[in-house]
Amino acid sequence: MKLSEAANRVIDLAREVRAYYTIELPKRHPNYPLVGLDDESVPPPPEEKELRRFLATLSDEQIYQLLVIMYLGRSDFGTDDLAENYEAWDAFADREQATSQMMDKAPLADHLSDGLEELRKHKIDVDKMPLKKVKARKK
Repeated sequence: MKLSEAANRVIDLAREVRAYYTIELPKRHPNYPLVGLDDESVPPPPEEKELRRFLATLSDEQIYQLLVIMYLGRSDFGTDDLAENYEAWDAFADREQATSQMMDKAPLADHLSDGLEELRKHKIDVDKMPLKKVKARKK
């Protein structure tokens, strides 16, 4: 699967997850957006599990590439720093940590969309980003 296809699938699922919580959280929390420690929790939508399962099917390289695109979309760095930030994530996190970094971001879809747009603006083909290969991590 091409990285662009994987990114678009993640964006679609992340949008569905966020839409679910946007509707359900105010129903269950009377003081929303404030949520008390004793307030009833909201059961996760099926799309959240589907997103996690989908991410588990991707290669280490694709996980780290998506992470870099997400942080590019958050404006944490520019396109000139893609390879450097990719290598930093490779050195820092195992794939579970990288996946959690993405899953824990409510605006994941927006960050990835913005990152893809930033790549397009700079005429960088997401499927041919100039990044090194990731070595598989030991658990």
